[in-house]
Amino acid sequence: DVLKTLSNRDPIKLRVDKVIDEMKQDKNLGDYIKKKPWPDKYVRTHEVTNLYRREIAGNHRLIYTIRGRKEDKVYQLLDLLKHKEYDRLFGYATT
Repeated sequence: DVLKTLSNRDPIKLRVDKVIDEMKQDKNLGDYIKKKPWPDKYVRTHEVTNLYRREIAGNHRLIYTIRGRKEDKVYQLLDLLKHKEYDRLFGYATT
């Protein structure tokens, strides 16, 4: 788990913690990832039916899925990637 390797004062960790707090308040401010097929690592391992991304500190992307229905919604964090890693994984052109 990438988050466990970051110090509690790391700006990326602090930003992810803020996003997690927003999710606890049921605020989904991420972007739906429309491109399919999604990477196998998410489909096979986590059996996702939706994927979202949230920009973290400019150069990172938090990947997550939402499970359940409106009344029992669960946000599952899947990955924290650098922007170029995200682009490669999803088949976007890298800069």
